[in-house]
Amino acid sequence: MTLLVAVGTFIHGFDALVEAADTAAKALDLRGFAQIGGSRAIPRHLDWARFLPPTALQARIAAASLVVCHGGVGLLGEAMRAGRPILVVPRRGRVTRANPSNDQTALVHRLAEYQPIRVCEHPEELGFHLAAMLAEGLEARRYYLGSDVPDLIRSFLQRRPIRSS
Repeated sequence: MTLLVAVGTFIHGFDALVEAADTAAKALDLRGFAQIGGSRAIPRHLDWARFLPPTALQARIAAASLVVCHGGVGLLGEAMRAGRPILVVPRRGRVTRANPSNDQTALVHRLAEYQPIRVCEHPEELGFHLAAMLAEGLEARRYYLGSDVPDLIRSFLQRRPIRSS
């Protein structure tokens, strides 16, 4: 089992996710790699790098048994295209003009209504969710990757129900 943890490119990283993933990896005896971005937290049990070139990150995602990431659409999209099981920990923060996507909670919950991803509300619960996913099995996932993304985003922004095709 190989774990990939990724926090994206947010300038401040995601310390709570890095720390929780490192702690869970040790507790569950998991091997893995963390892309920690601008996080101050440094893993002690996972191999890590701040950033990877896009092709290297894609290769790590494709090789991972399980992807743990923040709720950014870039990482989620890469993991979905690779068919990897996904455990997402949404970043929570004050939404400002400078950081309009600082709270990812609504987006990941909406996505989880339509895709087989698991949401971990709080980083301190990460070990519990990882253990549950391991017990359930980590077979490849099938994600609906049709061209309705503009409709999904429009519906989310307008807070209207999504019509089924």
